[in-house]
Amino acid sequence: MIDLKAILQPKIVRIDELAQTLLRAFSLVNFQNVTDVINFQKHQAGDFLTTNQTKWIVSTEITSISLNDGLYLKALGDVFVEDFNDGVLTQSEYVTAANSYCMSPTAGNRLIFDATKSYEFNSDTSFDIYVESGGWYCSGNCKLKWNSTPKAGYAIKVLGRYNYGHNYSLLVNNSNYNPLEGFNIGSCGNMLPAMGLCIGHSESLRSMKGAVVTSKFKIERVSVFDFDDVVTFYPGVWACELRQVNTIGGSWQTPFYFNGIDFGESIKLTNCFIADNHRRVRDNELGKVNFNTGEFTIYGCSFNNMRVVVNGDAVVKMNCPHFENPNSQAKNKRFLEVIGSHAYCILDKPHIVIRNTPIYSNLFYCKAGSSQNKHPYTGGLVFISPSYNAAPNYRPDLAAQQGDGVEYESDGYLELVGGGGRVYLEGGAHISSLFHTGSPIPVARNLVNRSSRNSCFRLSNSEERPNSWFFRTNESTKIHAESNSMRVQHTTITDENYTVFQEVECAFGQTCIFVSNYRCFLKQGDITNSECFAYLEYIDSEGGLLDTQSVKNMEIENELNTTDSTWNSIRLFGQVPDTTRKARFGISLKYTSMKDQGKFEVLVNSIIFNVI
Repeated sequence: MIDLKAILQPKIVRIDELAQTLLRAFSLVNFQNVTDVINFQKHQAGDFLTTNQTKWIVSTEITSISLNDGLYLKALGDVFVEDFNDGVLTQSEYVTAANSYCMSPTAGNRLIFDATKSYEFNSDTSFDIYVESGGWYCSGNCKLKWNSTPKAGYAIKVLGRYNYGHNYSLLVNNSNYNPLEGFNIGSCGNMLPAMGLCIGHSESLRSMKGAVVTSKFKIERVSVFDFDDVVTFYPGVWACELRQVNTIGGSWQTPFYFNGIDFGESIKLTNCFIADNHRRVRDNELGKVNFNTGEFTIYGCSFNNMRVVVNGDAVVKMNCPHFENPNSQAKNKRFLEVIGSHAYCILDKPHIVIRNTPIYSNLFYCKAGSSQNKHPYTGGLVFISPSYNAAPNYRPDLAAQQGDGVEYESDGYLELVGGGGRVYLEGGAHISSLFHTGSPIPVARNLVNRSSRNSCFRLSNSEERPNSWFFRTNESTKIHAESNSMRVQHTTITDENYTVFQEVECAFGQTCIFVSNYRCFLKQGDITNSECFAYLEYIDSEGGLLDTQSVKNMEIENELNTTDSTWNSIRLFGQVPDTTRKARFGISLKYTSMKDQGKFEVLVNSIIFNVI
């Protein structure tokens, strides 16, 4: 007799095993947190389970979370950081554990933070986020705070996995493009001597040693508050974008310029808000945005009470930037300066808002060249159609007269761009209000091809007279060029008119501005009928006089006091009439001496002659 039960029993067992496998495949086992999953000792390969919002599978593939009997926990999709919170671990501990899993080379999952929570970390906690992994994401603005300075020297570092020597062309698409989005890093009012957001890695900002390739990514909706260095770029970083990255507090740092550094190709800043340079803890210096090398393209960013320094060989192109000094008690306010030997900065349609607070500094600065340093002949500062208003308390020409012991950054007279370096103006300038004297603020002392060519009174090659000046004179007149001024000595006993002038090409519709310091005095002699005045004339293409505008009488002193450094100011401006070819600025003096060798002297200092 055949025993059917004995034959069929093994098949019944195998069917049960298959049913159990199918049951595990189509059902999820729920756990409260990852710690509970690790402590459970009856996992089997292929188990599907959840920890609140994260989905997992038990796998034989090695991950950073090991289970029983050679099994591992592998995430399916996004990982939620709160699923690592077991109520025992601190925030530093469970966020570190979650980040360690997602940044493991075997994972690559995105780490999701809770927008309703604030996270506070201790000094032992810093985070590395790789552009080749899943990155960090929050739908809102998750707040991350440090209760003391991170010992690693940074709060969050975004970097690549691959050393600079790797064949990176094989890895060109190996990036998640969004390693960090939706976070506030740090807290206002708590300055920490560390980096808030570190981008890239090498041994130092001056070295390619240990550099890793960090490129093809975008950081978005991130704010960094009150670190000594709020954002720091390292060598090996290029082809990336910071969009809506807002900072308050310390400095932005970039690698220092030197031959051979590989950094900075096509770095974009888009709609970023960079404000309020606080004093750094380490050196007590005010924070700055330091562009020392690299190529930066900036779209629509706002710089409020924050200095931008373009140094080394950096090329910075700003499209529609906004510069503003919000109401404050600070008197030193410089928005941007170009100081590097090969630095170059373009401001395309910048809007400059000068609030009515006392400001005794030139808002922009471009360093002039010298025999040792030819800057800015290979660089300079370009304004394309700037617009700005001028408040009455913007007075850099009064900087030297302030007696409060503060050192002001001013050339001692009113102009938007100080320093005497090469400044270019294209498309004209829109001035939405006038200076309190009724004249606009000149753009710069040295507008290349748009201004007088010898504002610093260099000697001509053939004689001791200042270059590029024209004279109507006779043997009784002597002209001397000094380091910063021109001295005219006139001796006569007749009723004569003496004139010194410069010319610049201009056209109908432009505004002609002249600003200068002067001293005009009677040296000796019994002089009568004395007068001295400055004027603007407009000349047509045939050399004929079209119009004379803005004649201003100059104050005359009785004698020269060599210890008195007070200068008077000339400010003239006018609208260029139709058919004009040239604008001419002139200083004319006329007097009669009743005795032999009566002397009349005029000192002219620090001129600006612009057409905008």
